[in-house]
Amino acid sequence: MQVTCSNCGARYAVDPLAIGPSGRTVQCARCSHRWFQFVEGPRPPPDLVIRPPTRGAALPAVIQPRPKRPWVTVLATGAALAVMLAALAFTFRDEITTLVRDGASHLRAGVAGVPGPSSTAEVEAPKATPPEPSPPPQLAQLEINLDMSRIELVDGRYVVRGEIVNRGLAAGSTRTLRLTFMRDDNVLGARDYALVRGPIAPGARLSFSQALDEPPAGTTDIVPAIE
Repeated sequence: MQVTCSNCGARYAVDPLAIGPSGRTVQCARCSHRWFQFVEGPRPPPDLVIRPPTRGAALPAVIQPRPKRPWVTVLATGAALAVMLAALAFTFRDEITTLVRDGASHLRAGVAGVPGPSSTAEVEAPKATPPEPSPPPQLAQLEINLDMSRIELVDGRYVVRGEIVNRGLAAGSTRTLRLTFMRDDNVLGARDYALVRGPIAPGARLSFSQALDEPPAGTTDIVPAIE
């Protein structure tokens, strides 16, 4: 049987008995690339789906505390405020007594037409004009267009093909492609691949292709994300 290296295209004649009925990992003598080879030709297309992340997926359930009744909360808050005010009044009782006595003196002086001991003419200073808020910075918003993403089987290896779109207001670049492997709503694992693309202008699109190793057993969905 003929075996072709998916990396450099080198072809080899290999005895099927050396591969075995269940397949085995082989290595190219030219470029040292390794892959898993089967005897019975190409495997069927992968039964994997790319889907967007689900909020809260694979996270343990959080037990929410039982909500308190509104009137119980109001009474508890009022009682706490009353205790706090009473404590403040007792602590500053001398200052409060002096303020009340001075206020009564000013009031009597104002009724008699005589200015109080501390009455002075005050000129209100002009209010400063607040500075105009600066416009928000223009940022890039790079994301994967899931409608244009798919998983293929090429020469016995899984390949993720997709499209990066910039929905922001500034050019941006990517550094990493993260693939999260899911089984229903359970996370089986995640892998990072170097994906340096850009700069991508606002509104522009850029295609990418990334080969990956065998996904974890039981994987049904792959959730891609870029950084």
